[in-house]
Amino acid sequence: MLAMLQETPGFVTAEQMMERLKVSRRTIYYDMGKVNDWLADSGLEPVEHVRRAGFRLSDASRAGMPEMAGRMRPYEYALSPRERKAWIAIVLFTRPDAVYVHDLTEFLQVSRMTVLQDMKLLRRELASYGLKIDVERKTGYVVSGEEGEKRKALAHYLPQVMAHANWKRFNSQFQGAVQSSLAERQFSLLVDEERQAELYRLVGECERSLGREFTDETVFMLSSRLFMFAHRLKQGETVKLDEDEKAILSRMPEHKGARRLAQGLEKLFEVEFPEDEVCYLTMHLLGAKLNRLAAPTNGADAPQHGEAAAIKALTTRMIDLFEQYACVFFERRGEMEEQLYLHVKPAYYRIKYGLEVEHPLLDTMRSKYREIFELTRKAVQPLEEKLKRSVNDDETAYLAMHFGGWLRRQNAVPVRRRKAAIVCVNGVSTSRMLRLQLESLFPYLDIAAVMSLREYERFRMPVDVFFSTVPLPDTPAPVFVVNAVLTDREKAHLLHEVNRRLEAAGGNVNPVNGMIELIKRYADVKDESGLTEALAGYWTSAGRAEYAQPDNPDLPRILPVSRIRFVRTLENWRQAIGQAAAPLLEDGLIEERYVGAMIDKVERMGPYIVIAPDVAIAHAKPDEGVLGTGMSLLLVREGVGFSADPRHRVRALFVLASADGESHLTALGQLTLLLRDETGRRRMVEADSAQTLAAWIEHSAAEDD
Repeated sequence: MLAMLQETPGFVTAEQMMERLKVSRRTIYYDMGKVNDWLADSGLEPVEHVRRAGFRLSDASRAGMPEMAGRMRPYEYALSPRERKAWIAIVLFTRPDAVYVHDLTEFLQVSRMTVLQDMKLLRRELASYGLKIDVERKTGYVVSGEEGEKRKALAHYLPQVMAHANWKRFNSQFQGAVQSSLAERQFSLLVDEERQAELYRLVGECERSLGREFTDETVFMLSSRLFMFAHRLKQGETVKLDEDEKAILSRMPEHKGARRLAQGLEKLFEVEFPEDEVCYLTMHLLGAKLNRLAAPTNGADAPQHGEAAAIKALTTRMIDLFEQYACVFFERRGEMEEQLYLHVKPAYYRIKYGLEVEHPLLDTMRSKYREIFELTRKAVQPLEEKLKRSVNDDETAYLAMHFGGWLRRQNAVPVRRRKAAIVCVNGVSTSRMLRLQLESLFPYLDIAAVMSLREYERFRMPVDVFFSTVPLPDTPAPVFVVNAVLTDREKAHLLHEVNRRLEAAGGNVNPVNGMIELIKRYADVKDESGLTEALAGYWTSAGRAEYAQPDNPDLPRILPVSRIRFVRTLENWRQAIGQAAAPLLEDGLIEERYVGAMIDKVERMGPYIVIAPDVAIAHAKPDEGVLGTGMSLLLVREGVGFSADPRHRVRALFVLASADGESHLTALGQLTLLLRDETGRRRMVEADSAQTLAAWIEHSAAEDD
C-alpha cells in the first residue's frame, strides 16, 4: 500500500488499491491507520485523504521514505497477500528439500493459519501450469510436475517480489522484509554484487553479439531468471525440449547468443548447461523486449527471410485490421510497420513458448483507453490464428499502447520552449505513449531525448527537466516520476508542479510567453499586453482543466435516427455507398469527394470494409472531404454484393466520417459490441423501422456505460 503511494505523485483511490492488493475496502482503511501511525512514529507527515480523490503521500514524506525503509526492522515489514504467495512459490522452487509450515511462518512472519490459506490459493494457481503441491512427512511441501512448467511459474512469481529494475533494492528488500535466519540456513537466494555485475555483463555481451538492445526491464528480469535457472541446474533439475523444436531453435541467430551466454554462466555458477538448456535460453532471448534492433549482418533475421518474414506479414496484417476496425488510415505506414515489428517479433515468441509478461498498467489500458484496447484485441487475430493460441490481455495492452501512440502522434503539433528528457524502463511502445502525453501537456517543452535507464547513465545533454518512470539519482535538473499512462488528475498535478518548479528555478517559463513568441513569428501583434492577458486567462481556465481530451460522442449521438435509411434493393455496391452517405452530405458533415474516395478505396483494396456477416463500414481519410464526425446507416433488405463471394453480401452498410481519426472511437467500440454476435447482427438487419433501431441502439449504449 505504501509502495503504491510512494510510486504515484498524485492521488491513489481505494478502488485502485483494492484491485492491485486484492483486499477489501475495510482492509484498506484499517491498514491506512497503521501506515499513518508508522509515519508519525518516524517523524513523517501522514497520508492525506480527500473524499472522492483518494489517498496521497506528501512530497516531504516521499522524500524521507528511502531513509526510513533502510532502517526498517524485519518485523516492521508486512508483506501483501500477493507477495506472500509469491515468496512461498519461490521458496518451494528453490529449496532442494521439502518446505515445512513452521519454516514459512518464520520466514514470512505470519501465523500458521495464514500460511495454510496462502498455500491453498497457491495450489490453485500452480494447477494452471500443470503443477501439484505434494505433502511429505505430514507437513512438508514439494512441487511436482515438468521442469519447463516450474520455470514458467517461477518466472511469473519472481517479478512480484523483485524491486523494479534494481538488484540492490531487491536484496535489501529481501533482507529487510523477512527474517534472515532461514535465508542464511536454508535459502541461498541473495546475489552478491560481484556476481550481479557479471550477470549484467554477460547479458550486455549477448546484446552486442546479436545486434540489439534490450529494455532495462528485460535486462533486469533476464538476469534474475538466469540466476534462478542456474540455481535449478545445480539442484539437478533440467528442462527437456522436443527434438524438432530444438532443431528449429538451433538454427536461430539467437542460439549463438544463448550458447555464448551459457558458457559464461557455466564459469560463473560452476554448472554445465546441456543443449536443451541452451535452446531454452534461446527461447528467452527470442522473447526479450527490445529498444532497438540493428540491421543484421548475415541476413538471418531480415524480415524477408523465414519466420521473420511471416512475423513481418503478421505485423502488416494487424495494422490493416486496426485501420479497418478503427476506420483510420495511418500516415507514415512504413515507419509504423518497422516499429511495430520490433515489438511483435518478441511478443510472437513469448506467446509461442508460453513466456508470459505482465503489463504494469493493464487496468489503466482496459479502463481509460478502453476503445483502443478493444480494437487492438480484434487486430491481434492474425497473431492468434498463426500461433493457434490466444493473446492475453497483458500482450494486448502493450500493442494497444503502440497503436494509441500512433493515433495521437498524427494529431500532435507541439509548441516547444524548454528542453526535457524522458527516462522510461518499459520499452519503445511505452516510451512513445508517454512522450506524446507529455508533448501535448507541455507545449513549451522540447523533448530532447527519450532513453532507457542505462542510456541515462551516459546522458550529458543539458536539459531543464527530467520525466522518468523510476527515481533517478544525482540529476542536474528537476525529476518528476510519472506513470507511463497519466490519469487526468495526474496530468493536472504534474502540470502545476512542473510550472512551479521551473519558475522557482529562475527564468520566466510561463508557457504564454512561448505562445506570444510563436504568434509574433507569423502575425503582427498590435496589443501584446492584452493578448498576453487573454492567453493567460485561457491557459489557467482551460489549459489546466483537462488534458487534450477530444469530444468522443457515443453511438446514439453519432448515429441519430435521421441518418438511418431503408431500401429494398440496389443495383450495385457503388450505388449503395452513395445512398448510404446521403444523410451525411445533407447534414454538411462530408463533401461529395468523400463518397468518391470511399468508392475508390474499395475498387483498389477489395471488399475490406465488410467486417462481419451482412455488415460493412465504408470510410476514407479525414482529409478526403470530412467536415465533421458522424455516421449514417443504410439497410438494404435484399442485400448488395461487394464481390461475387456470398460472404461479401451486405444488408447493413454504415458510412463513417471522422474529423480527426480519433473522436469516433467510443461510438465505434459500442457498435462493435452490438455486432459481436449473430443475435445482434440479425436484430440490426431485421429492424422494422429507424425509430425501433435507434431506440435499441440507445438502450444498448446506456447499458454499456
